[in-house]
Amino acid sequence: MELFDKSTLTTTIFLAALMSAVDGDIDKEEWNVIKQFIKLHWVPAFGDFKEAQSQIISHVKKLVHNPEALKKKVNQLVGILRPKLSMKQKEVLLNLVREVMMADREIDEQEEKLIDQLMQIMEVKKKEM
Repeated sequence: MELFDKSTLTTTIFLAALMSAVDGDIDKEEWNVIKQFIKLHWVPAFGDFKEAQSQIISHVKKLVHNPEALKKKVNQLVGILRPKLSMKQKEVLLNLVREVMMADREIDEQEEKLIDQLMQIMEVKKKEM
């Protein structure tokens, strides 16, 4: 059995893509982390990822330069996800976002704010990670 269903996996990937873009630059190393995650978790039964990818990129581009809309969207998505995710899934999501954040070896203030926001609304304490 897969760790994620298509909907929760797509949302998880979207949140990782937001982390990659929140500092204003989608870094190659950050995107490589996301691609590895996709290879591990996306299954053929979910269909072609390219379709989901184009939607994710389009939404990220709209949000990345609007901090208020970004914060609202993250709150909305995590509010939907939180009750659906097991603790294991939350840990995987937060670890992915953290790996993306650290992939370029630079931690931007916006990245820190986003990871803190995710942890708070996921109701996961730093010591649990």
